[in-house]
Order: sequence, then structure tokens, then C-alpha cells
Amino acid sequence: MSRKTSLRFIVSLCLLLAFGLPNVKGQEAADKPKEQPVRSPYEAVMLVDFPTTKTPAGGAFEYYIHHRFGTFENGWSDLQGIYAPSNIRMGLNYGLTRRVSIGFGTEKNHKMQEFNLAYRIFDQTRSNKMPVAIMYYGNVVIDARNKSVFGVNYEGSNRLSYFNQLIVSRKFSKSITLHTALSFSHFNSVDSLLEHDKIAWHFAGRVKLWSDNSFIFEYTQPLEPKNFAEHLELTNPPKAGLSLGLELGTSTHAFQVFVSNYQEIIPQQNVSFNQHDFWDGQILIGFNMTVRI
Repeated sequence: MSRKTSLRFIVSLCLLLAFGLPNVKGQEAADKPKEQPVRSPYEAVMLVDFPTTKTPAGGAFEYYIHHRFGTFENGWSDLQGIYAPSNIRMGLNYGLTRRVSIGFGTEKNHKMQEFNLAYRIFDQTRSNKMPVAIMYYGNVVIDARNKSVFGVNYEGSNRLSYFNQLIVSRKFSKSITLHTALSFSHFNSVDSLLEHDKIAWHFAGRVKLWSDNSFIFEYTQPLEPKNFAEHLELTNPPKAGLSLGLELGTSTHAFQVFVSNYQEIIPQQNVSFNQHDFWDGQILIGFNMTVRI
């Protein structure tokens, strides 16, 4: 082999090593299956009053109606609360990507205008390489009632409140999905006997019963960490929330009907101010409807 031929051979071998092997690795990477998220851990973005780890599909809209009747306390005089004053929220969410969504909702009782953001940080994978799904949910809410509601020292910022939640969920089987979460709520302005901030622990889930029907539940426990509360003792501390219901899910709709002691649909209001006690019968019927557009 001549020197010229040897040089060509060495150059060719170098080119093969430089450009050929990465292509082989690239092909191997392309052939390797991607980690797939578990199928349908939840049917809807909202379970009852708080979010799940589901977001709308990328580029898709979802329309929501949340309705809460009055409590059972007056018995049949107002048809177990159905004829009592009710609270309603209507909202629209949009999936910016398959992991990130934004939304807007408007609520009746306190004229709350809600802007929210959800970011699913991790998906639970079918291979169990990632055993849980983790999502952040947050909102900014504007109280649009007359400024006289806020007292003599009114400022525009008094209308604002915030809710932040970190959710961890796991689909344990085809039938059972559970999640737990911690939340932080803040109101810029509250009555002097109330607190601006509230931390709460949440536990919720669904159990499929048959076909597309599931049992759903939510439990929320307001917490009082030491050195966090503004008052040494609260006159009316917020009571825990409990909701029990049934869910029907299809490819285009999700419908939940339930009993709950939460009537205020905006999450930070329920966590911070709820005075209804589930075990004292201060409960109501509610329903949520989701329409995928």
C-alpha cells in the first residue's frame, strides 16, 4: 500500500469515526422507546374544589361550570338547599402545551375574577421510572365588589388574593388514583380578627366503580404551624373541608356531583374562611361540568 493510499485510508477512517458512529448512536436513540405517561390518571382538571395533576391538551380549550346549592340546614323548606341562594363559577382554560395551561374564571358570591396557571412538572410513567406526577397550580384573584366592602383605608391592592399549591399524585392501578398536596393562601386585606395567610394539607382521589363512573373525594385540613399564625388564638378558625361524590367522564365531558361543606368555589376562600362543619350537617349539594372544546 502506497503512502498516498495509506493517507486516504486514515482520512476515511477518521471521517467514519467522526461522523458515522454518532449517526449509529442517533439511530439507536431514535429506536429506543420514549417514556410514556400513564393513561388517564384523572378525568378532569378539577376534582371538586381543587385541581388534579391533569391539564388540558396542548392547543385545546376547556369550559367549566361549577355550581354550589345552599346547605341542608333549613331542611325541606328550601328543598335541602336547592332553592336556597347558590354560588356559581364559570371558567375557561387553555393548554399552552401538554404540560402548561392558563385559565380565567368568574365567581358569583364575591365577584371574584380568577386568573390561574398550572404546570405539570413531571408525569408518572408507565414503566414506573417516574413513580408520581408532580404539578404546580397557582392563581391570582381580584375581588370585584364595591370598594366600600374594603373599609376606609381602601387601596386597589386590597382586592388581591393568591393561592399556590404543589400536588403529588400516583395512579396505583386502573381503578385507583390518589394525590396529596400542600397549599399556601394569602389575602392582601382581611378583617382584623382573621389571618392574611393560611397553609393547608390536602388529600384526594378517585376510585373507578364501573365503566366511566368513579367515586371521588377531597379532604382539606387547615394547618397552624408554630410561629406562623398572626393571632395567638383565632375566634373562628377555618374548619376542615370534606367532599364525597360521583364522577362521569367521557372523551368530551366530565361531570361530578357531590356533597360538600365548601360553598365558596375559589380555593383560598374555602381554605381560609370556611365555617361549615361537615359532621354537623352543614353540607350542600354541588356539581361541576367540564366541556372540552
